[in-house]
Amino acid sequence: MSLPPLTHHEIIRLVEPFTRRGRHLDLGASDRMARSLCFKPVLHPASAGLPALTETLRLDNPAAGRFRMTRMLSCPDGLAAILTAEGTDAGTMLAQFHGIGPESQLRAVQGAVLAREHRLEGEVDRPCLSLTRAVAAIGALRLAVKMPAVRGMPAELELSAATDTSDLPEDLLAVLGWRWSRLIRTGSLWRATLRLRGDGEMRSRDAEARLDAAVLHLAATLTEAPAGFHRRHRLARWGVFARRGLPMLAIIALIAGGVAIPSLDLAQDSVVRMLIFNSPPLLMIVIFGMREVPRIEIPPMPRASTAPGWNIAATCGDALPAAAIEKALPCTAIR
Repeated sequence: MSLPPLTHHEIIRLVEPFTRRGRHLDLGASDRMARSLCFKPVLHPASAGLPALTETLRLDNPAAGRFRMTRMLSCPDGLAAILTAEGTDAGTMLAQFHGIGPESQLRAVQGAVLAREHRLEGEVDRPCLSLTRAVAAIGALRLAVKMPAVRGMPAELELSAATDTSDLPEDLLAVLGWRWSRLIRTGSLWRATLRLRGDGEMRSRDAEARLDAAVLHLAATLTEAPAGFHRRHRLARWGVFARRGLPMLAIIALIAGGVAIPSLDLAQDSVVRMLIFNSPPLLMIVIFGMREVPRIEIPPMPRASTAPGWNIAATCGDALPAAAIEKALPCTAIR
């Protein structure tokens, strides 16, 4: 059964810990019928490379003794970092929220802003931030990342812009390491995946480090001529070319092995003969058991673009050299 609307006495009791911390109820934005209380916005001045932020706080009481708290840190350009938590004591969750500063959810990287959405988990005395989503504004380009709900699945990435993005190379992110997939164009969007390591808090920290590296990489790439991308990542691009060609090479090897069977002097009970004859079904089992089905293709060879600039008008400041990217983050973040 749904709970009745919040009474005046319930509201006074619920807002008491908020009032003690200087948070004042916004009756106009609150919804007594939905048992949702909103508090007046708090302004945070610009600092540490971040723009001025507007913080809004909401407390929901969907069931008896259960609370859901949501904090939103909004940037002037529309980006927002969101923190959510569920528990039985609103005062305890508020104290936890006050211990998590804006810099834990927003990061300024070479003129770009990366806003993260977290879910507060763990014990009361040892809370941890679990990443659920992230959005970065890199000039006119937007990078959106969605963390998987299922363990072991890769994170989903999406690149978009109001302008034309057709000149983005497919290996734009894949040059950061084998955990990054190539970009696949879907309409006006580019999609990719990011394989993550570990579980729980370790998985979130791994994702955050790699996303920081990706934002640095995109900011550096889009503020120089397209030919600079090929020059700085020539070896990595050939590595991506080789990775993309592995499924096709495996198919060619299987066909060559099948053709060579008659010329091989193998006994009828040979283990090698058994493996060769059963390789097709074994290969199918391996493919369908993978998180991502490999793409059978002849990948395009990496070439330097002759275009004078990118179609995206990215205003990310001065270009970062490759050495600066490597110094800005641990090397493990871009492998």
